[in-house]
Amino acid sequence: MSDKTYGHAAAAADQEDFIRKSLASVDKAYRIQRIKQIVVTVLAFIAAFWLAFKAPGPELQIECTIIILIGMIAAVCTAKIKSLIDKNTRAILQAIAEVHRKTG
Repeated sequence: MSDKTYGHAAAAADQEDFIRKSLASVDKAYRIQRIKQIVVTVLAFIAAFWLAFKAPGPELQIECTIIILIGMIAAVCTAKIKSLIDKNTRAILQAIAEVHRKTG
């Protein structure tokens, strides 16, 4: 086997290893992020309901409710954007892996 062929095979193996590790990292990060998202969402809803239904006084009731709703909307939007980014990253890495499999 010539040095060029060996170098090409080593580079291909390195690329395949990189893609495999990247996909594994994305899967692991997705699972961890999903667990964090569920925990934070549950805690946020508990805090929101506690603040919304306790009697803070007549001067703060509407303001607290508005702040809670704005915070929850921002959190949901951020989580949705993060989810879409993770989904697209995974799709790109899988496409790269598929192209690599077909050419390799």
